[in-house]
Amino acid sequence: MATMASPSPVPSSPSVTESNGNAAVGVLSYLGFTVLLLQVGIVPMLPAIGKQLGLSPGDVAWVLTAELLAGAIGLAVFTRLADLLGKRRIMVVCLTLALAGALLGALTHDIVMLFVARALMGAQAPMLALPEAIANDTMHPKRARRTIVTIHAGNSVGVAGGLLVGGLVGGVGHDYHVYFWLAAVTLALGLASTLLVLRESPYRAEGGFDLPGALLLGLSLVSFLLGTSKGPTWGWSSPEVLGLIIGGLVLLGLWVLVERRSTHPLVDLTVITHAATRLPTLVVFLIAFGIYGAISAVTRFSQTNPQVAGYGFGWTPLQACLFAIPVGIGGLAAAWALQPIGRRIGFAGAASVSVLCCSVAYFALAATHSIPATMMVSLAIYALGNTMGLAAAQIIVLQAVPPSQSGVALGVTAILYAVGNSLGSTVVGVLFSSNTLPGTQLPASGTYTAAFLVCGACTTLAALLAWRVKRVRVGELGTL
Repeated sequence: MATMASPSPVPSSPSVTESNGNAAVGVLSYLGFTVLLLQVGIVPMLPAIGKQLGLSPGDVAWVLTAELLAGAIGLAVFTRLADLLGKRRIMVVCLTLALAGALLGALTHDIVMLFVARALMGAQAPMLALPEAIANDTMHPKRARRTIVTIHAGNSVGVAGGLLVGGLVGGVGHDYHVYFWLAAVTLALGLASTLLVLRESPYRAEGGFDLPGALLLGLSLVSFLLGTSKGPTWGWSSPEVLGLIIGGLVLLGLWVLVERRSTHPLVDLTVITHAATRLPTLVVFLIAFGIYGAISAVTRFSQTNPQVAGYGFGWTPLQACLFAIPVGIGGLAAAWALQPIGRRIGFAGAASVSVLCCSVAYFALAATHSIPATMMVSLAIYALGNTMGLAAAQIIVLQAVPPSQSGVALGVTAILYAVGNSLGSTVVGVLFSSNTLPGTQLPASGTYTAAFLVCGACTTLAALLAWRVKRVRVGELGTL
């Protein structure tokens, strides 16, 4: 089906004076880089943290879970406040909280304070949405689209940098404080650059802040994400995990009912239920579902001892940092490729082509994951498609909503990204735990093939959905 080009982001007139220029492009891209640099960078550090503090694997997992849960709440709350009070202003608040968390983590030796530090660093999660929103609000459409693509390229390079930095610090220094000091310097640079360079969006949403809606959405996300993240530790059939997951879904349904009756809802559901925005957000969810297969499963496979499992490369964590190279290359290539592809076939078509690249990578991994060279090539193709697909989907969303709602609209895509990532991790985790080698907790070799095939099926579905995206005028949303 041919895809019609979508209207340009608001402001759409070429004569509109831009309040953010080339320097702002660099700052927004840097913020996109840092958010995933610090999120991913802690993962290779977890064994070192557990060793340093004498924690079990289950307990040390809370270092990651604390940020995930706080970030979910932050996305729900801060993106709405950004539309009401100003996106730059809320970005400053988020970066300040994250910086405070990094400094606390760098100075503490107490496990409880470490959890608090990671929760504060979760305030950085809205940087998955607000930089793109402020670019959309304050730049000419062409520059805004280019900036959004560059921000997503920064995300991919941040993933690569996180794998590298976390692996180096965790594998060589064995002192988690080094990571937090690096995080503090990184966040301080982002905060200073935001204050000195970025200009505020002139658009504001009307109405007040929906506190009941924020509480319900926050509780539903915490319940669902906590349940899925603790499944491998507590057991997927345990009453605690089932109760958290089911409770989260029930609270989410209650939240929808409350939002429909609210005078000033936290999220205007007409913005995300219209076909022009519903399909792109589903694309984001399906892309995120497969991220576990592209990064975590690949890393796990490469570090498996072939003499024990009969497969794997037996790499050290430092050797696994080599995967940062193709991920970074693919992300940078996406920044160069998306604009010309989008101009030629539209951003809906570009999203479909991009996500098909992810499918090709997953199916290649399913067939050839026992060969390091082909795994590297597959990861580069995956990073190219992942970066382009997420950027194109967000551009389509921004083309369909007024700038006064750009923050919360992208906040919803970021929340679905987090939920998709968590759900994908859950599904792959179930596959790994349900089919293990006799006498071990290692997944059977065929489990990796199944996991990659499931992720490839999800991205193929996302590609089909992207082709169905239709053009919609911004004004139509107000009449739905």
